[in-house]
Amino acid sequence: MRITPLRGVGVTWLKCPACRLKCRPTAVGPQGGCPRCGNDRLLKLSFGGASPRPAEPARDADHS
Repeated sequence: MRITPLRGVGVTWLKCPACRLKCRPTAVGPQGGCPRCGNDRLLKLSFGGASPRPAEPARDADHS
């Protein structure tokens, strides 16, 4: 049995712009359409990519 990750790096979801259904790529129909409404244009959502950059230190305006 294969366990697919639900969160973390490399997790991909697809979103249908017509009915707003979010699903995994394994749930897509045979022609690549939405399983709910059949729309053929699904948007790829990816979560957990790069970590946020650290904040830059504040610069003082008075450099005398």
